[in-house]
Amino acid sequence: MSDSIMKIVHWNISKASHPIYGLRKYEDELYRGIAAIIGNESDLARVRRPEGEIRGNTVFSWPFYRNADADLVHATAQTLAPAIYFKRINKFVVTVHDLAPMIYPSEMNNLSVRVQYLLTPRALKKADRIIADSRFTRDELLRLTDLKVDRIEVVHLGVDHDLYRPMERSICKERFGLNPEDKHVLVVSSNLEHKRMDLAKKLFGYIRSERGDVKMIKAGYGEGLEGEGIISVGWVPEEDMPLLFNASDAYLHTSEYEGFGLPVLEAMSCGVPVIASNKASIPEVVGDCGLLLDFDTLNYREIVGEISSLIDGGLDSAALERSRGFSWERTARDTFEIYKTLLEV
Repeated sequence: MSDSIMKIVHWNISKASHPIYGLRKYEDELYRGIAAIIGNESDLARVRRPEGEIRGNTVFSWPFYRNADADLVHATAQTLAPAIYFKRINKFVVTVHDLAPMIYPSEMNNLSVRVQYLLTPRALKKADRIIADSRFTRDELLRLTDLKVDRIEVVHLGVDHDLYRPMERSICKERFGLNPEDKHVLVVSSNLEHKRMDLAKKLFGYIRSERGDVKMIKAGYGEGLEGEGIISVGWVPEEDMPLLFNASDAYLHTSEYEGFGLPVLEAMSCGVPVIASNKASIPEVVGDCGLLLDFDTLNYREIVGEISSLIDGGLDSAALERSRGFSWERTARDTFEIYKTLLEV
């Protein structure tokens, strides 16, 4: 295949100095997967966001993205789309993960973000193909922009099943200094408005009122929660995340707006029962397994018994089996098929 494609360049939003987080994981796994398909890394390059506070600001970074005479450039995050204004590109692909700041004004929390989402919808029109990481994100693109459906392809994210797999729960609890006699509900999330941490605390309060042996673990982005029975662990390195999922007896995801919901899939891949919102992209990931709820209309007191049984239920084999339908290899393969279509190879 490398004889047919002269050059592909990935424009990445992550910096080389960034720890592993959701977007960087996608960018790293996609690069590795495409390189494996091509079989010749000289046909594939990546450009990361520059280091530094000024050059590394997303808006100021746009002029620094090079195309290296590529046949195809793939911007792996939507807010890199405006970089096309500074380059002449043969074929241009953009991945859109979500459009949350366009829905939640509170998340337009600085001038840079406001500029990004002022220019990004216009720049997306210059793309030859848009990749949405869920059908929900595709539908949001159609609702919020002037893009046409025939320019949008859905490619789901994946999970590394060698890393995210079932492990002995008691051993994983001990790894984090947790009481193996307690039950633990894990939340991996920022505290942004659409993540609805208020609902997570509300549900946990009802659970806690019935069962004093249940604790909540809050992880992610260094943002904690306060409250009785809540353990805030902040940022957890990627190599420890499979252990943290396996230390948990259930995974809670109250977000009402998700482009995909990668932590949900990672919990499922560890066989952890999932309690999640029935909104946005989450049903695409969870399917018929787990417990999907409308947290806005939910009778919290009535659902506590069902949640309690789920917490005590152990390994969720249905979630584990469904997770096997998602892989980073499939993400790379489906993405490469889009490249081939655009390059007519």
